[in-house]
Amino acid sequence: MHYSIGNLPCTILSLSLHGLNPIPPNIAVGMVSYMTPPTALLSSICQTSALMGQSINSILALYLTLLISISVATSYFMDQFPNLSQNLSYLVSLDLSGNGLTGSIPRSLGDLTRLEHLNLGMNGFTGTIPVEIGNLVNLIELNLMYNYFTGSIPEAIGKLTHLNVLHLGSNNLTGRIPSELADLSFLKVLNLSTNSLLVPIPSYIANFSQLESLDLSGLNLRGQMKDLFIGSNGSLSWNFSSLPNMQYLFIRDNFLNGSLPSFFCNLDSLIALDLSRNQLSDELPQCWWDIKSLQMMILESNNFSGEIPISRGHMPPLLSIHLGNNSLVGGFPSALKNCHDLVVLDLGKNRLFGEIPEWLGYSFPSLKILSLRSNMFNGTIPALKSLAKLQLMDFSSNNFTGSIPQSIGNLTSMTVQQTWSKLDSSKFTYMESISITWKGNELSFQQNLALINGIDLSSNSLIGKIPSELTGLFGLLFLNLSKNHLTNTIPGNIGDLQELEFLDLSNNVLSGRIPPSIASITSLSFLNLSNNNLSGEIPMGSQMQTLDDPQIYAGNDGLCGFPLAKACETDESTIQGSTTDLDNDSDKEEIVWLFGFVMLGFIFGFWTLLGILFLKKDWRSWYLDNIDRMQEKLLDAVKSSSSMGKSSSMINEELDSSSQFSHQFSYTRAPDWGSRSSTTTN
Repeated sequence: MHYSIGNLPCTILSLSLHGLNPIPPNIAVGMVSYMTPPTALLSSICQTSALMGQSINSILALYLTLLISISVATSYFMDQFPNLSQNLSYLVSLDLSGNGLTGSIPRSLGDLTRLEHLNLGMNGFTGTIPVEIGNLVNLIELNLMYNYFTGSIPEAIGKLTHLNVLHLGSNNLTGRIPSELADLSFLKVLNLSTNSLLVPIPSYIANFSQLESLDLSGLNLRGQMKDLFIGSNGSLSWNFSSLPNMQYLFIRDNFLNGSLPSFFCNLDSLIALDLSRNQLSDELPQCWWDIKSLQMMILESNNFSGEIPISRGHMPPLLSIHLGNNSLVGGFPSALKNCHDLVVLDLGKNRLFGEIPEWLGYSFPSLKILSLRSNMFNGTIPALKSLAKLQLMDFSSNNFTGSIPQSIGNLTSMTVQQTWSKLDSSKFTYMESISITWKGNELSFQQNLALINGIDLSSNSLIGKIPSELTGLFGLLFLNLSKNHLTNTIPGNIGDLQELEFLDLSNNVLSGRIPPSIASITSLSFLNLSNNNLSGEIPMGSQMQTLDDPQIYAGNDGLCGFPLAKACETDESTIQGSTTDLDNDSDKEEIVWLFGFVMLGFIFGFWTLLGILFLKKDWRSWYLDNIDRMQEKLLDAVKSSSSMGKSSSMINEELDSSSQFSHQFSYTRAPDWGSRSSTTTN
């Protein structure tokens, strides 16, 4: 039975009773709760002491004697290996991992001969691994990873013939891999990574027929992959195909070269393969997709060339593909169309070209990481119909044209802040990495990869405006649209992206004012709006005050205000200027409307008058009579003005003009006006 009791003065956090008699009933009752507070446990000890007539110390010693498990993982309540001098004869499990413990491991550890599980990983232990560890002959699991152990691997470890799990990775171990390890025939997990061990790898590993996981990363392995495992006589003695149960194989961060042997295709149980950051070259084997169980394939940062193999009818259940930073050529790999469970796809930094197929937008409903950066893809970005789980979209440094699709608003996973620490908790525990341009620098995200929400479409030839749908992706941490040909204004509600830390819109053709809402993004620590056509005053705000580099706004001649040397007008004059502009615009609009109404009224009145005169004979006669009278009065006035010095020639001209005016009215009348119009001429 296992009972957690919290923080005890004796520094024990987790106790398990062996189940031997005599155990006083009230002790069992006092410890039956899952998380018994320390005070409750001490109270139980005191009661037991009173019942048995023994001291508290003796009862506590009885507790410790009956312990079968101590677990204080990641508790950080001590700084050195605890004193285990008490009689812990029944202890079978000891977990002190992740506490930052320092110093050396005491030799007394070898007295815990019943131990089956020992985990001292993720601490700061130094010195050599004590040879007394070979006394723990019942050990099934030994984990010493992520410490600072020096010296060689003790030969005594070969005595631990029941070992299933041996983790010695990430230390400073040197020397050869002892031949005594050949006796560990029940090993299922072997991790020797990130040490300075002498190579080659001994061939007896081929005898570990139950081996499921092998990590030889960071061991400075050199030469060709096919020659990696050498027998004692110098001849090639085996390869991975002799390990039928191999599921996880990690040989990253070495100096292996040459082509990839085809025997990998025969590893039917292989689930995860990491050969990244080597010097492997040539084309991938044509049989590559025949690895039946492969879920994670990491071949990034090598020198692979040629086209990605096509499918031969069967595709493994791939969840993660890392082929970035190679020299692969050809179009977007058609073999991936049926990999519907993909979570990570990294094809960045290759020489791939052509258009992106439309099926990219609907074939991967589980896709979270998509990197096509630094290739030669062209055409338009396909509609993103069914990529709701996408967290990272990196299409930077290609030749994409057209506009940013409005379907980018379908990336609903980017609308919330990511809180889960793994990309897919049900399938992945391995730490993957992706390179991203972050705040102007290329960084590799690993531990925080699952928390990333971002879009990078920089260094393409995209046109049009920034779609408003982008501002609905409230969980974005970074947005990079720089070095395109985007036009129009920055969306006014850009401030809705409250989680944004990195925004780069530089080197476009954006115009208008910087939206005031940008000042409300309190998490913004990197901003670049340079080399656009922006104008007006730079918005002010507490966060904007920290972005005080004038280069952020360089190349926008119309901008003014902090942090630029160009000051804006005073607030009063600015307000007056703005008011004047508004008044002018309003006046112009009123004049246009007034002119339109006047013209409409004139046209309506003119045709109404003509219509009435045409239909009403009496009205016509009255109207023409009045015209005649007005003409006679005009003639009289002209004659009277001659006495005031007007020349006769001017009078004649006026008379001629009046006569012509009368004839024009006569001409426009119906035929029955003839007799009337003749009287108007002289």
